[in-house]
Amino acid sequence: MNPRAKLTTAQAAMYVGMSKRQLERMRCDGTGPTWFKAGDAVNSPCMYELADLDLWVRTRKGKVR
Repeated sequence: MNPRAKLTTAQAAMYVGMSKRQLERMRCDGTGPTWFKAGDAVNSPCMYELADLDLWVRTRKGKVR
């Protein structure tokens, strides 16, 4: 898969093995993976790049949750 591929919150949550709600909470807390808004509108979706998700997962290996 292209490392620059963009995933929605639901897709990203499935990719990293957590719930969508948990990923949303981490986004609000600033503890989750890097994300961006797909547009300027208030209802624009939050998106994640696959490479950022992979990096985030690698940095969390071995950490206790």
